[in-house]
Amino acid sequence: MKHDFRNRTRRRGALASLALATLLALGLLGEAAPAAAQARPTLQVRAPRQVAVGQVIELTLVARDIGDVAGYETALLFDTGAAEFAGLHQRDNDLRRFGRDVGPLAADQLPSGSAIGLYSCAVSNCVDRRGPRQGRGGRGAVRLATVDIIARQPGALEIRLAATKFVDAAGSPVDVALRDQSVLVQVGPAGAGAPRPAPAGGWRLAAAAPATPPGPYDLTGDGLVSHADAMEAALEWTLARQRGAPCGAGLDATRDVNHDGCVDVADIQLIAASYSPASAAPAARSSLTPQASLAAGPATFLVTSAGDQTDSKIGDGVCKTSAGTCTLRAAIYEANAHAGPDTIAFNIPGAGAQTIQVGASRLPSLSDASGGTTVDGYTQPGSAANTDPLVSNAAIRIQIAGNGEAGIDGITITSAGNIVRGVAVYKFKRGFHIYGSGARDNVVAGDFIGTNAAASYRAPTVVTDAHGLHIEQGAARNRVGGPAPAERNVISGNSRSGIGLWHEQTDGSVLQNNLIGLDPTGTLRLGNLWHGIDMNFGVAYSVVGGTGPGERNIISGNDRQGIEVSHTAGTTQNQIVGNFVGTTVSGTRAPSYTNNGGFGIQVKDRALNNVVRDNVVGNNRSGGIRIDEYGNCCLAGNRFENNRVGVSLDGTAIPNGFWGVKVTAGKSTIGPGNTVANNPVGIQIDDAASDGNTITRNAIYGNAGLGIDLAPLGAVNQNDAGDADAGPNQQLNFPVLASATAQQVAGSACAGCTVEVFRADSPAGDYGEGQAFAGSAVAGADGSFSAAVSGLQDGDRVTATATDAAGNTSEFAANLAVGGGAPPPPPVGFALPGRFEAEDYRAGGEGVGYHDTTAGNTGAVYRTDNVDIGNTCTDGSPCYFVGWVAAGEWLAYDVSVATAGSYTVSVRVATPNTSRKLHIEVDGVNVSGALTLPVTGSYQTWADVTSPPIQLSAGNHTLRLVADSASFNMNYVTVSQ
Repeated sequence: MKHDFRNRTRRRGALASLALATLLALGLLGEAAPAAAQARPTLQVRAPRQVAVGQVIELTLVARDIGDVAGYETALLFDTGAAEFAGLHQRDNDLRRFGRDVGPLAADQLPSGSAIGLYSCAVSNCVDRRGPRQGRGGRGAVRLATVDIIARQPGALEIRLAATKFVDAAGSPVDVALRDQSVLVQVGPAGAGAPRPAPAGGWRLAAAAPATPPGPYDLTGDGLVSHADAMEAALEWTLARQRGAPCGAGLDATRDVNHDGCVDVADIQLIAASYSPASAAPAARSSLTPQASLAAGPATFLVTSAGDQTDSKIGDGVCKTSAGTCTLRAAIYEANAHAGPDTIAFNIPGAGAQTIQVGASRLPSLSDASGGTTVDGYTQPGSAANTDPLVSNAAIRIQIAGNGEAGIDGITITSAGNIVRGVAVYKFKRGFHIYGSGARDNVVAGDFIGTNAAASYRAPTVVTDAHGLHIEQGAARNRVGGPAPAERNVISGNSRSGIGLWHEQTDGSVLQNNLIGLDPTGTLRLGNLWHGIDMNFGVAYSVVGGTGPGERNIISGNDRQGIEVSHTAGTTQNQIVGNFVGTTVSGTRAPSYTNNGGFGIQVKDRALNNVVRDNVVGNNRSGGIRIDEYGNCCLAGNRFENNRVGVSLDGTAIPNGFWGVKVTAGKSTIGPGNTVANNPVGIQIDDAASDGNTITRNAIYGNAGLGIDLAPLGAVNQNDAGDADAGPNQQLNFPVLASATAQQVAGSACAGCTVEVFRADSPAGDYGEGQAFAGSAVAGADGSFSAAVSGLQDGDRVTATATDAAGNTSEFAANLAVGGGAPPPPPVGFALPGRFEAEDYRAGGEGVGYHDTTAGNTGAVYRTDNVDIGNTCTDGSPCYFVGWVAAGEWLAYDVSVATAGSYTVSVRVATPNTSRKLHIEVDGVNVSGALTLPVTGSYQTWADVTSPPIQLSAGNHTLRLVADSASFNMNYVTVSQ
């Protein structure tokens, strides 16, 4: 299903006009229009004037009256320490409405910003060269691209366009009267932060092509001008910008088809304008006299040398270098030139693994559109595919080595239906680079990617974009690994991520049965230096793992996240299923070498409607799962189901570093069926804008902190009257449980809220975790509910959550013991009616017995924690009191009520100040409202403040005194019936 970005809701900001550029009206494919008949094309950039820190800056490039413009490029320069490139939308831009098929260009993450562009074909299908030839473009506004940049630091962020070039459909420059100009976007409040100027531009492009005739356009040497040739120029366009030098020395001059000293959009557009007709057959090559013939159909080329020489006569059907051998480079050239499917087999003399050392230039791309090429390293004598069900015992005997991760790519694929198996590819920038919309339905299986055949090599440093396997720019339906043991890849030791999936319409990838971050035995760390898998910038409908035999991936031992799914709303409908993340290959243990350095799975930055289910996620240093949104604006609809977070397949505890699930985003669903156990915190939701997160029907237990923790963090957020909070999940009040039997649990909650009841994992009175779902009900208009439950027995404890109509879920309620004929629990704490001292609050420390905002006991008597206690009391002898009170502080007391009924609570207080207030809570519910303290004249003149009648049920309760104001003292509490 195609994702239509034109239907997205756009954030609306004021326009920051970048430039109004005068463009010359040139002919299109020889068809010139009278100059007076065409309005002058213009370019405008739309941008918001101001955004919050962490919010997306959306820049939209809009051109008007561009009848002659078919392609463009520009560099977007900004301070990459203050902002981050976060996405590009141009695959579905408005040029399509003129019948043109467009091809995007992007160098996403450069030290000075990014570079973007596109070219277009005069036919409606670039890859197959099908469709009627199109004439001129149209009038009106045309969206060329939308670029997303995330503002990370406050200040006036400058974004400048440089090296901008427009071309017509024939690749001729369209004159643009455009200086390097900029927009300023204020990040944060006006005046906040330092100015963030854009860096200087890294390059300039040639103004006009030289008089030398352009060409040749057949860059692949197959006798046709096609999409494969455009991809060769597009690849060099990307690599040149990543090197910072699209002009001059260092270029592959064969890609500079207009001979102006630069590889730019004009070269790619020239190739697209010169496509051979769809019906054309390969032409004879002038270098072959006469051209040798090789019948169309399956052909095999046998590599007999580890050298890197090229073929002596490309296209003659014989793989043969000037030395009389067949190299991998020569075999690829011949396979590309031959019509029909091909196999590249190996028989290189010598024992052990044979190393093909690639020189300064990358291998030719697998670009043959007439039939896929199979590169089969398992044909080398002594090699063998893996047979082990969990690890890899593959004997790799062909290893292809580059000259370092800052250099060239290894195996590049731009066509469909290729298979590469049985090779080790390492020491390249990208071991495999699957690029462009023509690169579909390829298979990479049974390989070592990022390490050598002995699995002893690991990249020494991080290099941007240097993924072991990078699939991008619309390459769709590719498969990495597969269910059979022989298809298992080892993808480890790479200098960036193991696998990178990037860009719009790079859809439908299947990644299965791979070892990502461990060595082939699964017993040693061989991590990728960034993420295990990185899915970015519009990737959709892809599957990582599976629940069938041989489908899961093992993603452990990587330096950052195990899996990251991020950047733009186009990153949607992906499935992360059945993987072991941070564990051994068995999913039952998690020794130190298996941990991922960040989160196990991270979904962030506007990714929508992705599913994470049936994974085992443990032992990750930061946490199990993170759901994160810059600015908390847009990420929504992601579902997390049936995962085991902090617990292995056999129940062994494999805690994550800080959180089981960390949420700083909105509108995700956690559940049903997750087990979140043994972590420092179960599920934590932070940031006031993180609303609409539904937590439903999970097993949450054994975590050191709270099972569900809504900010403010670290302690139970007690219910408040009216429930008018504005924190994460609106700090929804938790239910108050009144009675519990093995068949029914009753109580009160927010009106219309869904209450889920769980068997708790801690004693009555605690704010427990819900270990097992028992039943649910919907609270009535008065807030009361009665839930039918199962799986409980007398003596169990129950807790509950509430979820409102907006999807906000509360923290867990205070536990209640299940009665139904069982004897009541023994009295706990102070017997009521009766009196107790203010300083005799419950044990347990901060967040359990008390909450105090200052460190240390100011009075330095009676107790040694942070509650301030004095003993210079005039209200009895001996006399301790709680003083130096600050607003928001509280004290908790365990009490036992002998008989249900109406009670009043009196607090002995002293203060010389007016308008001092406190309130009383029972089991987390404010039962007194705000009580105004009498003005006693001094801090040692005492009087009582008394509550209105309070209904208390028989049994054990938690009573809390909560200070609504500062500066008063408390001596004791009297509860009377």
